Amino acid sequence: MPKMVNSGDDVIENHVEVPSDFVRQFSRVTTKRRYQDLPVATFLSPEGKRYNWKTVSGEYKLINFWASWCAPCVLELPSLEKLAKHYKGKGLDVIPISIDTRYDHEQIKKFLYNRGIGEFAAYYDDSGEIQKAIRIAGLPTTYLLDPKGRLTHIFEGDANWTSPSSIAFFDKVLSSSSENP
Repeated sequence: MPKMVNSGDDVIENHVEVPSDFVRQFSRVTTKRRYQDLPVATFLSPEGKRYNWKTVSGEYKLINFWASWCAPCVLELPSLEKLAKHYKGKGLDVIPISIDTRYDHEQIKKFLYNRGIGEFAAYYDDSGEIQKAIRIAGLPTTYLLDPKGRLTHIFEGDANWTSPSSIAFFDKVLSSSSENP
């Protein structure tokens, strides 16, 4: 299994700590002290185009891994959708990727539609490449990648992504990025 690798000696000097009341929502939060590149893995967009984290547009990327059989995953998708709308065009792309193996891409879209969740969450690991490239301990798991595609934070477990502490965290991440390009 490919492993994530450090990007040389790149120490994250202006890392943003996650507020304690936001941390308490998760099973575990990891703040990286050194930049870490993710192995490149491809997935399908809601429109069926092939992407990887390096080709998806935007500055920061919040990559959420979920599955239809994971109740906490499905419960948090509406707050992720609200977060995506809140930060649209402001430097944060929210990319929920289904790693489901029981459904195909069209069935995932129908699953989301039947639950009133937008197609924004219909990114799909159709080949299982993500699961081969990255060890995901449990679901939901969410990665925050910086504008260069390097891993800065890992959030394990579900959360209210639009809580005041969540918004404060992402505002701080985005403002620290603009202050220190």
